Parts: sequence; C-alpha cells; structure tokens
Amino acid sequence: MTLSPQRYTVIFPFSGDGKRILLGLKKRGMGVGLWNGFGGKPEIGETIDQCAHRELKEECGLEARDLQHVGVLSMYSSKSGRKEVFVYTAKDIVGGITESDEMRPEWFNVADLTYKDTYKEAQVWWPTMLKGSTFVARFEFVDGDITFQEISPVEAKQLAQLRSSANEP
Repeated sequence: MTLSPQRYTVIFPFSGDGKRILLGLKKRGMGVGLWNGFGGKPEIGETIDQCAHRELKEECGLEARDLQHVGVLSMYSSKSGRKEVFVYTAKDIVGGITESDEMRPEWFNVADLTYKDTYKEAQVWWPTMLKGSTFVARFEFVDGDITFQEISPVEAKQLAQLRSSANEP
C-alpha cells in the first residue's frame, strides 16, 4: 500500500503589473527565517483551492480574485516522506496586507529577486513560475540536500487533473 503524500499549497501574490511579488518571512515552524509564498495544509473537507484562499487570508490579510494554479512540486525525503505542493499565483488581490504570527509580508521587485534566505529548491522552480509558465517539478532530498531535481512544462489541463485527484478522499 502506498501512502498518499502530505499535501500543501503555496500562493504568490503579484502586483497588477506583475513587477512586484509579495513574499512572507516565516516566523515560526517549518522554514523559519526563510522567504516564501503563503500557504499550508488543507483542513478536513477543504479543497486545495479553498486552502490556498484561506491560507493567504490568514497569513497576510489578502484575498485573491484570480487564483491561478501554475505548478505542482513533488518532494521526497526519507525523513519526512512524500509531499505535494500546489503552487498558485494571483495578480488581482484585495485587502490590506497584515503581518501574522506566522509570516511577515514584504514586497520585492521581481527583477531584483535573489534566492537568499529561500528554500534550496526555489532557485530551480521560481524562475519558471516568475515567467508565468505552468510546470511540475520533482525533488528528492537527503539530509536537507537536493539529490535529484527535475522540472517539466505542462498544460493547464494536466494541472487541473492533478488538483482534481488531490481533492478526492
């Protein structure tokens, strides 16, 4: 029997012109001290899309009116098992940006973005996301180091199928 992967969402809000990205500095838990998008685990009975909306609101006070599913990250580590992360972007966002007990939001110019203080795998897949391309990426880790990485372009309908299967019980 194969165990289902742990599922997560991450959403990256952009300014309307796409020139700035809102990242959050993780203040506690997994990834503390690293910059990332906003997200987390779905609650019982919650779809992947609903989770992305909820986590964005909880972690930085924003609502996305144009949530775009752009990628899926499949990760494996012998310590933590399999994880699937559903990656979203949004340009049509409303609400006031607020700091939460988990994240400190800050705008960055996309053109000046570095990968300092981000997850190691960010430098592999963020450039694809920042170009607006849809993708799937696979990573394997040993003791926190990437031992395998692969990123492939996919059509939006393939992402929809992956998201649909993740919403099944």
